Amino acid sequence: MKFPITVPFLLSGFMVHAASAETIFADDFNSGLSQWQTSGNASTNSSYVIDGLSAYLKVTGSITKQINTAHYSNLEVSYSMAARLLEDPDYCHAEYSIDGGTFTNLSTLGNGQDNGSFYFNSQSLPNATTLTLRFRAATGTADHCYVEDVAVTGDASSVNPEPQISVNETVQFGSVTVNETVQQNLTVSNSGAALLNIGSISSPSSNFSLSNDSCTGSSLNAGETCQMSVTFSPVSVGSYSSLLTISSNDPNNANTDVSLLGYGSADSGDGYVENYQPLNGSGNVTRTELTHAQLNSNNPITQLVSTQAFSLPADAAQPSHQFEGSLKLTSPATAGIGQFTEHKDTYRYTSNADDPRKHIPEFNFEFVQSGTHLIPVQRGIQLGAHPYWEYILEPGRVWKETGDNGDSRAAFPFSIMQKNSNCVHNGLMTFTFNDQSVSQVAYQIASETCLDYQFDMWGSTDAEYTPKSIANSLSIKQAHQTYESSKIEMRPISQLAADYPTLNIDTDNFGHASEVTPEYMSVFGVFFEGVHYTGGCETRQGTHPYCDRLRVPSYSTAKTTLAGTASMRLETLYPGYMESRLTDLIPEAAADPEGDWVDVTPNNAIDMATGNYRLSSGYLSDEYSTANDTGFFLVLDHQGKLDYSVSRYPRKAQPGTFFNYHTTDTYIATVAAQNFIKGERGNQADIFDNIIVDDIWTPLNVDAGTKDTRRTYDSEGMPFGGYGLTYLRDDIVKLVKFTSIDQGVINGQAMLDPAELHIAMFQDPNTPPLDVRSDSKYYSNSVWAKLKTVAGNCEIYAPYMSGYGGIQFVMLPNDVIYYYVSDNNEFVWDKALEEANKLAPYCP
Repeated sequence: MKFPITVPFLLSGFMVHAASAETIFADDFNSGLSQWQTSGNASTNSSYVIDGLSAYLKVTGSITKQINTAHYSNLEVSYSMAARLLEDPDYCHAEYSIDGGTFTNLSTLGNGQDNGSFYFNSQSLPNATTLTLRFRAATGTADHCYVEDVAVTGDASSVNPEPQISVNETVQFGSVTVNETVQQNLTVSNSGAALLNIGSISSPSSNFSLSNDSCTGSSLNAGETCQMSVTFSPVSVGSYSSLLTISSNDPNNANTDVSLLGYGSADSGDGYVENYQPLNGSGNVTRTELTHAQLNSNNPITQLVSTQAFSLPADAAQPSHQFEGSLKLTSPATAGIGQFTEHKDTYRYTSNADDPRKHIPEFNFEFVQSGTHLIPVQRGIQLGAHPYWEYILEPGRVWKETGDNGDSRAAFPFSIMQKNSNCVHNGLMTFTFNDQSVSQVAYQIASETCLDYQFDMWGSTDAEYTPKSIANSLSIKQAHQTYESSKIEMRPISQLAADYPTLNIDTDNFGHASEVTPEYMSVFGVFFEGVHYTGGCETRQGTHPYCDRLRVPSYSTAKTTLAGTASMRLETLYPGYMESRLTDLIPEAAADPEGDWVDVTPNNAIDMATGNYRLSSGYLSDEYSTANDTGFFLVLDHQGKLDYSVSRYPRKAQPGTFFNYHTTDTYIATVAAQNFIKGERGNQADIFDNIIVDDIWTPLNVDAGTKDTRRTYDSEGMPFGGYGLTYLRDDIVKLVKFTSIDQGVINGQAMLDPAELHIAMFQDPNTPPLDVRSDSKYYSNSVWAKLKTVAGNCEIYAPYMSGYGGIQFVMLPNDVIYYYVSDNNEFVWDKALEEANKLAPYCP
């Protein structure tokens, strides 16, 4: 049903078109939005229209159109706009830009102009080479904006057409190792309106050379291009430069100079590359979001954008600048900076009022650049003064685009993690820079792994760049390259079926929508025969452009990868440790007045079978009590956490006989391991840094940012043990493979006690696992398992690690690893279990 439409005039902007005006652009949207670039909630609508269809926008939806107006004057724009159900502060905006970045308001509809009637507007515009129109919503989910009959007119200019040569003024090769060769492509284009005739091109000086030259002697029509390749081959350490001179019939630039710049670097050995992963693109990138003009204006970024605005473009060129020093954001946590939209808030953290949770923390961190990679010096969880958020920074990329006015461009992923918790909210930052300064930094958070609190947070803020030499720059770059080269080979999950064409693999059964709702999936993957097949990585604004650097939380998978692994490592180094008494290791347990810990061992604690509990109606009944939140999870200091853990649960069963899920038990196991290793190696020893990271994670080549854990906020700095780690997806496979397929062995050496690991992997028939009393699940040495009857009619234990909210790392007995990280409380993987059987049957 169509509603009757009235079209009132917006008198303040109304002008009559000149009779001689030509139509440059027009769209009534009856053929859809194909002529526009869309973002967010943008579609067409047939209910509120003038005729046919209208453009329909809500929340942060927008449509943008760039129009070539180079040969027109007396520009005018007209359109009609309507709104429904607007409330303060909901608005529908019409805007224009003549520099590609700074938008000027044409008209706005607000509360009181929202009964569905179309308002007509016509205005004159400044003359410009390019005109950009944008219509956008700034509303809630139940508020609506409509656009109809957009037209741009102007008077055609009477000018003589001329050719115009366009080419990068500089080709920057960066650092290249002596006696190596790097090649970049150089594109010449005709941005004029007449035929461009290119004459000769001068030869560059030694160490630079030209090849694949399709430009010399060519003729280019308007808009056409030609290419050539430029190579740099330094023969000694030092700076190099040369000029290319291109002659043409451009009346304003008959001889165009292109500077060639490069630096010859010594070979550092050990596989280190100075100019790491150079780029050979032309830099001719079409960009409409986060443009150089937008980032370098005084106007803040007010819209969510596609994640591709932060990505390394396919045609990116080698950067012209080297970033090394500190990057400081100007008061990003200040009220009024940035935007915030809430999607889920179980505990009602925020209201409509401003709140510190709606802003990223203060930011002042150091970075170094390795070729085209930007590497944060500070890795892991960055503690700070913000009451709710702590940063985790990841390496990103650096490149050049021709539209960036000679500057280079950088982007990197980051996360904010909730203080004293394990929710991870994933974001992206980007900026342009030169040798002295940076633009505004645009940031956007549009994904997370967090069951209880989900939101978008975005905006931009001024920034300061302080160039300086970082003392350990080379070691940081070398460590980064070492990790990158150590990553297990990755292929998209779809490739699994292609790699094994005779097995009839249906890859949809991994991460199947019936088991994990797609919008809540962070990452998932399958490891088989040395290859890591990956999927997921979607955000609310598109695919994450740096999925290898998407950081995800551990939650209770840390019970296995930290507490359980540390205990089995100590058993290898100090036989008998796991059967020692907690009262000998933890004075607070020995002082318990009821004597509930007298005969409890570290082994009982990692099994969560201490015999001390309150409720037995369900294995999670104690864990999900309010007392556990206020007495343990929300407590910041070690002594408070430990006192609660020791005193909360009375003795009800013989230790080792009854499983009841308690993160407090895993904390006690971690405290026991910490006290034990300090007793053996001195007070500077640390169970996480020395036993987990030094002994296991470093030789496994996990990422530097992963080598950190949540700790108590006091001088004790006790690792949580039962949660608080973060991973990259490559780290997940390395850690799970070490535990299962490699049986705890690194370089031929058993790092975990073989007997205890066999128990953890449910491979010891003489040590029955603890029955969880739910869904055929069992627990042993901090590892879960499901008892399954599979194809071939045999029973198997399928061990797995599990984390709050929907995290599963499955260690299948046919040497297949399947994992997913999600946040909708979904823990099912039956389809994946069945599908993996095709790769290697479980039953003999």
